[in-house]
Amino acid sequence: MTWRSHKSNITGLKTLVVGGTGMLSGTIQHLLNSGDEVYSISRHAPAIRHPRLHPLLLDYRNSEALKAALATCGSFDRAVIWIHSIVPEAPFAVAEAVTGPYFHVLGSAAADPSRPGAARLERFRALGTDYREVILGFQVTAHGSRWLTNAEISAGVWHAIAQDARRFVIGTVEPWAARPEWS
Repeated sequence: MTWRSHKSNITGLKTLVVGGTGMLSGTIQHLLNSGDEVYSISRHAPAIRHPRLHPLLLDYRNSEALKAALATCGSFDRAVIWIHSIVPEAPFAVAEAVTGPYFHVLGSAAADPSRPGAARLERFRALGTDYREVILGFQVTAHGSRWLTNAEISAGVWHAIAQDARRFVIGTVEPWAARPEWS
């Protein structure tokens, strides 16, 4: 049974967003517009003010604070997670609090053909996570290529949620050699 057939209504859910004050702030607005009760973990207060937005101000690099905050909230129907790879255990700690789809937003390196992600996928499966990947690619332009804007990222993540996509690439990751330089 798919999550969509299990949940008769994919709006008005209790949704956790990690990393929502930057590039995912537009995604939070989409979730609120759809009627979700949104819990947002970030170090800074979100610019958005809404009665269904519950900011949880903490640094997810502090695993004890992260686990304590999640424990006070109970379980979540779905999650949208952007956690930097410098904190490799945090995505798995969050997964334990999510009963429905877990949309893991990953940088373009997740699509690098030389870096398979099988270990990450197996670990989420072992936790019983209803796992989805949203890969941040880039845009090819007439003058080369560029990284995605926050608006493109938020719109793409929302599209992945609306499509209930298992793997979704925002922009493109091919050809891999066309990736923009980091500045």
